[in-house]
Amino acid sequence: MPTSKSGANKKQKPLIKKPYLKGKAFSRLALKRGLRILGYLVLSAVLFFFLGQLLVIDIDWLRTIINLVVIAAFAGLLYSTGARDGEGDVAFAEIALIRQADGREATREDLERCFHPYKGFVTAFSGALLIVLICLAYALQAVKDTYMLGPLPSWVAAYETRADIGPALLYYHDRAAFGLADALRMVVRLLIFPFVNIAGVRNADAILIVERLSPLLVLVAPMSYGVGYARGERFRALIHSGIASNAKRAARKRRKAAASRQQQRKEPRQLV
Repeated sequence: MPTSKSGANKKQKPLIKKPYLKGKAFSRLALKRGLRILGYLVLSAVLFFFLGQLLVIDIDWLRTIINLVVIAAFAGLLYSTGARDGEGDVAFAEIALIRQADGREATREDLERCFHPYKGFVTAFSGALLIVLICLAYALQAVKDTYMLGPLPSWVAAYETRADIGPALLYYHDRAAFGLADALRMVVRLLIFPFVNIAGVRNADAILIVERLSPLLVLVAPMSYGVGYARGERFRALIHSGIASNAKRAARKRRKAAASRQQQRKEPRQLV
């Protein structure tokens, strides 16, 4: 029979979950934390504005990997932030339940601070709502990129007065005005820059698809906060399990030390 690995036979330690007072998903605290999510999104757009050219690489597979790593890193940052907030709210909810058992009534502020599994998603969506609306406004009017003609060299200006060539050359002087759609395009592309970069700046069809999906793509990182927050209950249980495991280990050491001292007292002393 094949031998199993040493770690496979070890039983997974059960998690210790303590009861807690369930809070509210919709609260002022969730909206306040949502401003932090909004700040992360705005900061990412600013960073892409200054450092985005570092992610533009001609090699398709390398560009895709690098931009996926950037997306994963940003999502991981918000995931860890949500997990930290979730674990802290569970800890507060445990204390709030003990206070309630002692006869102290839970206030509105207490319920807003206590853990609720959906509070993280409410926080994430409230923070990203403004960004989603901006992306939605542009996605509804997004069109395929068209490229303008470049400037003519100075020596061609002499031919602009000729009746047979002049009208054709005047076409090169047509310039489209910078409008609201152009401003929205710039903002949206900065907000979802890694996805745009994966599509490739020369692939107009793929970029159009990315722009139309921008209201969903911009939620990838914020929703990671909600997932991390929902895991706060498990992370709190891991802390309790670790504390209990350390307490058992310390008690076992004390018993061994006490048994060793008792054994030494029972042993007769030999005269030299």
